[in-house]
Amino acid sequence: MDDRLRDLQKDRKSYKKVLYRYLIILSIGINIIGVELVPILNIPTFLNAVGTILAGVLMGPFIGALVGFLTSIILGFFIDPGYFYFTFVSILVGFISGYIFKEYTFNIKTIISASIFISVITAIVGNTISYMALGGVAGDQIDKITQILIEKGVNVFLAVNITGFFANFLDKLLSFAIVFLVIMLMDNKMDMQDFQIRWK
Repeated sequence: MDDRLRDLQKDRKSYKKVLYRYLIILSIGINIIGVELVPILNIPTFLNAVGTILAGVLMGPFIGALVGFLTSIILGFFIDPGYFYFTFVSILVGFISGYIFKEYTFNIKTIISASIFISVITAIVGNTISYMALGGVAGDQIDKITQILIEKGVNVFLAVNITGFFANFLDKLLSFAIVFLVIMLMDNKMDMQDFQIRWK
């Protein structure tokens, strides 16, 4: 009986490792697709952290941070070197998302609270990087709003911060909404006990 139990536990661990490996690859893919969709949808947001948040929520803060890191490196090499500057922001998003939902139930209330908290943190860090390293340039859709504010007489630093917070908050709300839908679909197909999420 003990041998059979050990075999089952070993099989479960192997299954979980393979599952996590595929989910990490899927999460990075979701981030890349999100980046490609932004100019098509023409919205003032990023959508480069949907997979990072998904990984953090399902697999914990360290895997969330890993997905954020790998996404920035891949995007930096293949799409725009500017993503290298925001690697730390991506790591923060994955880690904070994973930590919050390791401690609190994943529901609408915590999603809104997490969106606000992560938006403030990423806006402060991201806006500082954007202002110091790139002169306030963050991305095509975001830059349009910054430019409008500057033309209205707002100084560059303030324009970058206003735009950054607005864009980050919209981005995190959209990202968490997508993640919520994905997890609802997963809940119908899979055993959520394989993940670290506190669900329902």
